[in-house]
Amino acid sequence: MRNILFIFAAIAASCSPNSERPEWKTGIQTYSFHNFTLMETLDKTRELGLNYAEAYFTQSLGGGFPDTAYLSTDLSDEFRRRLKESFVERGIALYAFGVAFYDTEDEWTRFFAFAADMGVRTVTCEPRPEHLDIVEALASKHRIEVAVHNHPSPSVYADPNVLLEALKGRGEVMGVCADIGHWKRTGNDPVETLRKFRGRIKVVHLKDLDADMKDTVWGTGILQVKEVLDELKRQKFDGLISMEYEDFGDTRLDDMVKSLEYYRLTTDMVL
Repeated sequence: MRNILFIFAAIAASCSPNSERPEWKTGIQTYSFHNFTLMETLDKTRELGLNYAEAYFTQSLGGGFPDTAYLSTDLSDEFRRRLKESFVERGIALYAFGVAFYDTEDEWTRFFAFAADMGVRTVTCEPRPEHLDIVEALASKHRIEVAVHNHPSPSVYADPNVLLEALKGRGEVMGVCADIGHWKRTGNDPVETLRKFRGRIKVVHLKDLDADMKDTVWGTGILQVKEVLDELKRQKFDGLISMEYEDFGDTRLDDMVKSLEYYRLTTDMVL
C-alpha cells in the first residue's frame, strides 16, 4: 500500500516537460479545511487539482466513518485500511503528517510507527530540543524524513537560528518545514531564512499575508512569494509545497484557485 500511495509522484515526474527542472510535489495542508471533515477535505483537494496532502491530527474523518472517528495514532487496523483506500481512490498521495507535538518518547514512538504504517514520506513536527535525538533515531528506523516546523513564540523554533544550531551534525533525514508566514510574523526575512537552511528544506508551508498578517491570495500580500519560489528553484528544492490557509472562510476556495493560478504562472510547474 505504501508504494501505491506514492505511485502518483512517479507519474507526475514522468510527465515533466523539462528534466532539468526540480519536481515539486504541490499539495494541501489539510488544516486549510479544518472546518470540514478529512473526506470533505480530500474532495476539495481534488477540486483544486492537487495530488498530495499533509494531514493534521484530530480532524474528523467523515465520509462513512463513525462521527466519533478522527485522525489519530489510535485508529484501528480496519480504519487505517479504509483511510488508505480513501486517499488512493481520490488519487491523492498522503505525503506527510503534521504539525506534530508530543511530550514523551512513547508518544513519538507510536506516532512514527503510525506514520510508517500509513506510508508517509515526511513528518512535520516541533519536538522539544531534548527530544531531537529520539526523533532522529525513530526517523532513521522507519526511513521517514523529519521537517521541523517554526511556529511563533512560545515555540523555541520561532528563532531560525535555534533550529539552525539544533540541526548541526544531524543526518540528512533531519530537515526543515519552512513556514514562510510564521517567519514573517516573527520578523525574519523568508528568502534570507531559506538561504540559511539550504539543503535542509523538506516541506514549505506556502502562503501570503495581508497587512494584518491574515491569509490572502498568493502574490497580492506583503510576503515575497515570487522571490521565495525563485529561491527554492535556485536551491533545486524537490520536496512538498504545502498550501496552507489558516483562517478558512466561505470564500477561501476561490482564493485558493487564484493562488494556484499565480503559482502556475510564476513557477511554470505542473500540479
